[in-house]
Amino acid sequence: MVKFAYIKNQTLFFVLNHPGAKQEFDNNIQSIKSALKFVTPDECKEFIINDIKAFVTHTPTFKQTPQTMKNETAPSYIERASGNLEVTISDERLNQLVKSIFNIIKEKNGS
Repeated sequence: MVKFAYIKNQTLFFVLNHPGAKQEFDNNIQSIKSALKFVTPDECKEFIINDIKAFVTHTPTFKQTPQTMKNETAPSYIERASGNLEVTISDERLNQLVKSIFNIIKEKNGS
């Protein structure tokens, strides 16, 4: 449930991916702090860690499966609109705009 960890301003941050993991982490944080005071890993000898904090990230992680790797392009669909509608708009400017949209649909559809 730990996505990653980093050190910033003498604080060790754990980034978790589930709120339940954070609750469990918070329950055990004192044990982690005391263990780090007694035994510091060799990779962390040059860092001074005064505090440990954890937070949950809500950024989704996506795993690519072989099936999604095949379908990288977006699907295309055939236009179903024909543009054959009656326009009953009293405003002449808006009426012309709607009719021009219908004409664009007809040209693309070939109808």
